[in-house]
Amino acid sequence: MSPPRKPLQRKSDVLELLRSETTAWLATGDTDGPHLVPLLFHYNGEVLTFATFANSRTVTNVAATARARAAIGQHYDVVMIDGSMEIIEPDAIDPAIADPFASLLRGGPDPRHTPGFVYLQLTPTRVQAWRSFAELRGRTLMNSGRWLV
Repeated sequence: MSPPRKPLQRKSDVLELLRSETTAWLATGDTDGPHLVPLLFHYNGEVLTFATFANSRTVTNVAATARARAAIGQHYDVVMIDGSMEIIEPDAIDPAIADPFASLLRGGPDPRHTPGFVYLQLTPTRVQAWRSFAELRGRTLMNSGRWLV
């Protein structure tokens, strides 16, 4: 087993994964229980932006709780991000976020021009990362919206 990474290296690895990865598992919940879906995302250095159908269970849950969790990576190199979630109408999204997001769709429908879509923005409040059992201790790198390292 490899020795655990130093906290600064873990943070650097998290930021690199957020810049390079495009798919996350987004978890929301309500009184009926949890809901989990894979969605494309774009990270601009502050928030993770997703898009989905306005009438989806994900959006319904976010409207009720304004909370979500995103999981990115593999079981052997995972990043878990908890945060507050905001629903943004397509006509209100910043083009500096919407343009790079649209490029992820590889010719698919741009949410700004597709009826029934909305954007979701996750603002991280807690970030955890680990690659092995040895890294479970100290896995929290951000808490209450502030990096700990």
